[in-house]
Amino acid sequence: MARGSRYDVVKDKIRIGDKSHGWKCVALYTSFNLWTKKARTKGYMIRECFPKNGIPNANANYEVILK
Repeated sequence: MARGSRYDVVKDKIRIGDKSHGWKCVALYTSFNLWTKKARTKGYMIRECFPKNGIPNANANYEVILK
């Protein structure tokens, strides 16, 4: 995987409810999986799609910016 990649490729089957670095898998689709994570800002969630065989790693961190 390239440096700075936000996910790691795994051979194991990913299931709903799997967790990785604070992310939780909430939906499985044909070519990607939907993961959510609590944002640092109280009351906000971050939703992100990762490839079918990828799980988020430590580089997959985001900050919610409010205006």
